[in-house]
Amino acid sequence: MYTIGSSCRRRGMASILGTIIFIGIMFSAVIPMFLVMNQADTLYEIRKVEVNRLDEEHTMENIFFHLETSIVSTEPIITLVIYNRCEIAVRIVHVWINGELREVNYLIPPTSQDSWELSNLVAPPYEDTVSFTVMVVTDMGNIFLPPSGNPEYSYDEILGGNWEHEVFTIYIMMTDTMPQLHLLVIFDPDVDAIIIVDEDLENNQVGYTRSVPFAGDYLIIVTQFHDYDDPLFTGTRTLDSEHLVTMVII
Repeated sequence: MYTIGSSCRRRGMASILGTIIFIGIMFSAVIPMFLVMNQADTLYEIRKVEVNRLDEEHTMENIFFHLETSIVSTEPIITLVIYNRCEIAVRIVHVWINGELREVNYLIPPTSQDSWELSNLVAPPYEDTVSFTVMVVTDMGNIFLPPSGNPEYSYDEILGGNWEHEVFTIYIMMTDTMPQLHLLVIFDPDVDAIIIVDEDLENNQVGYTRSVPFAGDYLIIVTQFHDYDDPLFTGTRTLDSEHLVTMVII
């Protein structure tokens, strides 16, 4: 009797120990697997959020730029004036000039503007007129072209280098002259104001001409003594293919 009972107790203890070992093996194998799967799901959700954010920022990017041209020591120079019209910073990483790639690192803060000078242009012409096609690429992969078109550069042995490009002009004619008039031109009044001009008009001047970099909608304000609360003239005008806007101030 004692031998049988002792043998049963051993088998019972062995079963309990086996069950405990089995449960331990299950926990040591299954729980890490669940943890890894949960971590993988978390990483997936994080990556999905990041991709959605990048797609949103890619769509939000909204910049435009115009080209200012000059000649320094007979060398043609293009200056990029870039306006960031969105609420995120935009980084320009590539500038293409006539198919030639330039790697740059231009950061434009939200709703602001900046400019950079591009010298050492590819093959400055000394005989034929050359059109300089310029486009910029952001780190999001967006490509932008200047709305004002591409400038042309020609060289003459007598006159030297010369830039030619489209000119968009606002002309203001006053029926009565007033001292200390001021002109404020703002591009696209439907978005955050981007000031193009803030200059004094000369005293006793009948007409005033101001060039702007591209066609589009402009809010023109003419005041006396910078009193923008009570302007002499305010209105939106569109520069179309005629490149000319005329206003009469009474």
